[in-house]
Parts: sequence; structure tokens; C-alpha cells
Amino acid sequence: MPLDAPARQQEVFAAVLHVLAEVGYARFNMDLVASRARASKASLYQRWPSKARLITDALKANLPELSQPDEGTFAEDVRRILVAWGDPMPFDTAGIFLGLLEGSRQDADLAYLREEHIDRAYTLHLQVAVDRAKARGELPDDLDAGILITALISTFVLRSEEQDVVGGIVDGLLRPLIGTFRTK
Repeated sequence: MPLDAPARQQEVFAAVLHVLAEVGYARFNMDLVASRARASKASLYQRWPSKARLITDALKANLPELSQPDEGTFAEDVRRILVAWGDPMPFDTAGIFLGLLEGSRQDADLAYLREEHIDRAYTLHLQVAVDRAKARGELPDDLDAGILITALISTFVLRSEEQDVVGGIVDGLLRPLIGTFRTK
């Protein structure tokens, strides 16, 4: 089956994400992907001239589909967003995230592609939820949304293997913090 076929591309992209999670960015190479995906290295390079572009396309193809939630509270909006990210999650989220961080420090092309195509996709929904929460008075106006969003994403990714990580973030972190702000 040619690499242009959607099912074949998904096989290649799954191999890419598994290899990245297992070996990190520095040891990631087309040989490993070709072997895992049962494809030729030459055909991979014809379609993706660099490992940064291949990894970015694999991530873009596996972005969770999510409409902007509006559950009436910041905590519930965040819950819906995080649940969508993790359902289903057939890949090692923490391994991929760490590989991307490592690679972004070494490869300017990967850093640019990640920021442009991946980071924005994950932060957009949270930014809208933060803006709504500020407008409703749930969060202080001077709250640094970028730091909060980074904290939410990092916590979710690094604890993604834990049972009910979403409940821990929303009920164990956000609700108490929001409650503290609202009582002042």
C-alpha cells in the first residue's frame, strides 16, 4: 500500500510516535521508523525530508478533535479538554512530550514546527477557557494565562499514566485554587 493511503500513513505515524517515545529525539532516525513501519527509508525521506517534519506530521495527524467546550465553569471546561486529549491515548504521552522538548533544544526546525503546529493546537482551547473564566470572575484578571496553561499541559502529560489524572488536576488543583480566589 502506498504511503499516500490514509491507513498506511497512520501506520507510519504510529511507528513514528512509538519510536520517539521509546528512544527520544537524539536517537530517533528514519531507519528505526522504516523498520517499525515496514517501509523503505528512501520512501520516508522522499515524503519527509527531515525527522522534524515527519514527527510534526505524525503529531498533527494524531491531534485530538475537540470543539470548544463551554460548561459554564473553568474547571469543567478544563475537564472536558483534558478528557478529550486522553481519550483514547494509544501513545506514551510523557515519552513523546519529553522527546519533543529534547529535540526542540537541539533542532530549531523542530522547535519552530512544534510551536507553530502542535503547541497552538493544544493551547488554543485552554486560552479560550481562561479568557472566559476571567470574564466570569473565576480567575483574577492579572493571572498569567501562559503559565497556567503550561502548568496544566505539563501536569497532564507528565502524570498521564496515573489513574484519574484529569480528576486530580481539576478537583485536586483547580477547584481549590478557584475557590480560594473567589472567597477573597
